[in-house]
Amino acid sequence: MQPIKLTFVILEQAFSTERLYKYDAWAGGDRAVALQLYGLNLAISEAFYTSLHMLEVTLRNAVQDRMTGLHGPLWFQNPAIIHDVTQQRNVASAVQKLGAAATPSQIVAEVTFGFWTGMFDHKNNALWGPCLRPIFQSGTPLQRKTVAKPLYEIRSLRNRIAHHESIIQLDLPHVHVELCQILGWLSTEALVWSNQHCRFQAVHPQTPIIIGNLMNPALVL
Repeated sequence: MQPIKLTFVILEQAFSTERLYKYDAWAGGDRAVALQLYGLNLAISEAFYTSLHMLEVTLRNAVQDRMTGLHGPLWFQNPAIIHDVTQQRNVASAVQKLGAAATPSQIVAEVTFGFWTGMFDHKNNALWGPCLRPIFQSGTPLQRKTVAKPLYEIRSLRNRIAHHESIIQLDLPHVHVELCQILGWLSTEALVWSNQHCRFQAVHPQTPIIIGNLMNPALVL
């Protein structure tokens, strides 16, 4: 059997012109470089999975344990606690998908990461001091925005990875540092375990990636 020659044109048919266009543009029309950038994007997306997994699970469980202790196992279905319509719909969608017999643990696992990051939105500011601040062991009192802003960036990155979008144009080392900081505030042990298994620093280039005209600390002209 003859080896398959993987050219840009052949892969373009599989991946679509629209998907590869930005990589081709970043590479200045050098299609070999464009495919290298596409492969790098895949590798870094994969390498980010461990940290994202650990943060999502640890954050979810920390919020769930705290809120259950204060307000009972069905706190997330109480409109007096969850005022945000988007979060209410998120829970309702999970319940509808799972069925009426779903347990609180099943519902918690089914709602999206956006529900959990939304707990730190300004709409839930009343929950911060009495309910949510204590789950973070930062050594100094944290403000809600100190957690909310990086969580928004992390959620945005997670969604881009989940939808197979490009991420190499982002300041990924900065996002990874923020992720690790929040994870460490939630659980030192979870951070240590994550660092032992995470491949991001090994995969992400230590030298700047040169692509097109993007202005980014990680991407230089």
